[in-house]
Amino acid sequence: MDAGRESELEEYITTALLQLMKKKDYFRITITEICEKAGVSRMSFYRSFDGKLEVLQKKCAAITDEFVQSSGISYRDNTVRQYFVTLFTHFQKHRELILLLSRAGLLHIIKDDIDRVFLKTYEGVYDDYKSRFLSGGIYDVFLYWLKNGCQESPEDLAEKLSEILEK
Repeated sequence: MDAGRESELEEYITTALLQLMKKKDYFRITITEICEKAGVSRMSFYRSFDGKLEVLQKKCAAITDEFVQSSGISYRDNTVRQYFVTLFTHFQKHRELILLLSRAGLLHIIKDDIDRVFLKTYEGVYDDYKSRFLSGGIYDVFLYWLKNGCQESPEDLAEKLSEILEK
């Protein structure tokens, strides 16, 4: 199967799962339901994914990778304020997906993605403890912001975090 067709099938499957998650508990969604909604066979599903968790992991990784490439975000090169405005604007843009993951108890996918990108990007720049401290802190602030209904704008949140980190 050519890459374009495979990518198209993956997109159909991902869209189907996300649509189903809007109406039904994630853990009650079956692969058969996803395939029926996507208009693909189970064989096609399993050619691309090991299971429905991997569908969401690949979707989040693709969003994260595209964001990192297009935004040029860098904890070293941007001011703390610029970094957090950029990052939390990105989270705000994908709030619907994030809320679906939260409702399903799958926010660890975002934590894993933050770790994957942050730890890889700053390997050799910061020692492992500093990298993990920063990555974990970013995730924890994100989680707190989300649980409080994203009340602060990315700009307001970035201002708060800048003040904390500059002390």
